[in-house]
Amino acid sequence: MLSENSNKQKKSLSIHYFKKGFSFCTTNSVDFFSHPGDMSEFEYTFRNFLEKNYHENFEYFSIIFFQNPSTLVPYVFFDNQRLDDYLNLYFKKPKAEIVIFDKLINQERINIYSVPKKIYNIIDKLDIDFNIFHYNSLLIKRVLNLSSIKKFSKQLFIHLHFNAMDIFLVKNKSLLFNNRFIIKKQNDFMYYLFFVIEQFNLGPHQFEIVFLGRIDAFESYYEIVKHYHSNITFTNEEPSINLKFSKHHAPYLSPYFN
Repeated sequence: MLSENSNKQKKSLSIHYFKKGFSFCTTNSVDFFSHPGDMSEFEYTFRNFLEKNYHENFEYFSIIFFQNPSTLVPYVFFDNQRLDDYLNLYFKKPKAEIVIFDKLINQERINIYSVPKKIYNIIDKLDIDFNIFHYNSLLIKRVLNLSSIKKFSKQLFIHLHFNAMDIFLVKNKSLLFNNRFIIKKQNDFMYYLFFVIEQFNLGPHQFEIVFLGRIDAFESYYEIVKHYHSNITFTNEEPSINLKFSKHHAPYLSPYFN
């Protein structure tokens, strides 16, 4: 179960796992490593980092998976014997991966996703109590905590990372829709944004667009949206982030560990 982000205040170490590599994130630094040629190299890099930083006396450890999308299932329909079936409706699981899930207690939903079996086994062998979950579990919690009904009953939250976007439609602080789309350029971004707006018949004055964080590398995306929609805001819990993608592929989430 994901709790409030109290562990952000603790000395925390989080490994953020992407398709092209993994970031070691602490409250003081972010270090990125490309995926090595085989799992033994990964395990060596992993153990070596932990040994070098053991003196830091971390209080909280987590590994967050970013490499694949996830899917949500309401509690009432959930059967843990059908994890592959749920995921296959949305995403074709690679053969070398296993399916696990996070319980989103407050939302009464299960977030289902796949992780590399070898990575999971390496983590499991370490004598460290790692908290394992999917980045979308963290984002859903963040979005609902940030949502408001002061100006609009509907809000469209957007999270950008180096090759994808996550969209969350919230109405009266309840999640109506969530999906991840692969994007390579601004045209892709605008296509999926308008697709969601059209599907839910959102009038221009009926909702606001809320970007999660303000990332220097995404300024062109913010500017193009301003040509089509006037109600745009940014979450202001952090200053503008200029962390390079060479360090972390989803900069907004680099400081969040649970």
